[in-house]
Amino acid sequence: MKAIFNILSKVFVQQFYIDNAGFFLFAFFFFFGMVNGGQLISYHQSLMLSIISSPVFTGMVMLGWLLYQFKCWLFCINVLHAADSSYLFVLKGLPALKQLFLFSIISALLYLPVFIYACFVIAMAFNKLMWSVAVLIAAYQLLLIVSGAVVLYKAVNSNKDSLLKVVLSKLGKIFQIHIRYNSFLIAYLLHTRKLPFAVIKIFSLLLLAVSFVRNADSFDADLFSIFFQIVMVAHAALVYYCVDFSESLMQQDRNLPIPWYRVAGRYLFTWGIVLLPETVFMFINNQGNLPVINILLLSLTAIAVLLMYTAIVYACNLKQEQYQLFVFIAFIVFFFLQKSGWQLITLFTTFGMAMTIFKAHYLSFEREI
Repeated sequence: MKAIFNILSKVFVQQFYIDNAGFFLFAFFFFFGMVNGGQLISYHQSLMLSIISSPVFTGMVMLGWLLYQFKCWLFCINVLHAADSSYLFVLKGLPALKQLFLFSIISALLYLPVFIYACFVIAMAFNKLMWSVAVLIAAYQLLLIVSGAVVLYKAVNSNKDSLLKVVLSKLGKIFQIHIRYNSFLIAYLLHTRKLPFAVIKIFSLLLLAVSFVRNADSFDADLFSIFFQIVMVAHAALVYYCVDFSESLMQQDRNLPIPWYRVAGRYLFTWGIVLLPETVFMFINNQGNLPVINILLLSLTAIAVLLMYTAIVYACNLKQEQYQLFVFIAFIVFFFLQKSGWQLITLFTTFGMAMTIFKAHYLSFEREI
């Protein structure tokens, strides 16, 4: 058993962390490196309190944990189906209980970074006497680890496709999605750029949760202004990805009689859908801290700002480093505009400038190879 475990740990666990070293370094920097050392403990205490206090936020975090476990499942299945991994199927000769025991340990080791943080969340829930939340999160962690073991067991012992692939295939047939013109960019983000998209969504919703959930009783408008601008900056990366996709893999659009305003409308529709979770979150968790009309204006302004970023990429043909510099400058400008209180003027001015710049430069844009 020990020899088999050593082999499995090298093939699955060690290789998983090597292949995803960049992802874990980014996650560590994001959750620990960006916070001042003196405020690190209080920051994570606030974050954990937000997780256990808001059912909506708890659900979003649990979804994030599920997505991470889903990543582990796909990695293990891909390893098993690799051409040089056929020797792993000799595990079929082991009794089912021994296989499940080994796979449970492997699943737990792959899930370990999330599980450690979840343990602190559970401890805080117990400390706050929130027994039902603590039991729910603990049971959910156990369910995810066991499900990983079951997926591995089925993948090794099934003579057909893996259980996960069969389920996804059947779901795909049941829920067939017809992608239309305006949905191409959203489909691209959810398929090809799903990891950065998920990270940005979790990051932005966490920032909003700090303002609307953690500090609901002592709402700080200045802190919210900074957080909301950071949310827009985070989404700027998606703008660059979408323009690059449109001008590299959808160049045929330029040979079709599609007017510039319809292309701009596609971007506008995309940014509206992308920012919809933040808008809904602010409306649900507002608790009277901001007027409803202000939330609506802020959301529309954020959409206009992303359209402005899109227009600037077309106008200046910026490389990624230059684009990041522009976004930083725009962050400062829009922060002071937001603080000025002229939200309606800012909205219409930003939208008007974005459409004007887009119209002037879209047709003449040539992507640098």
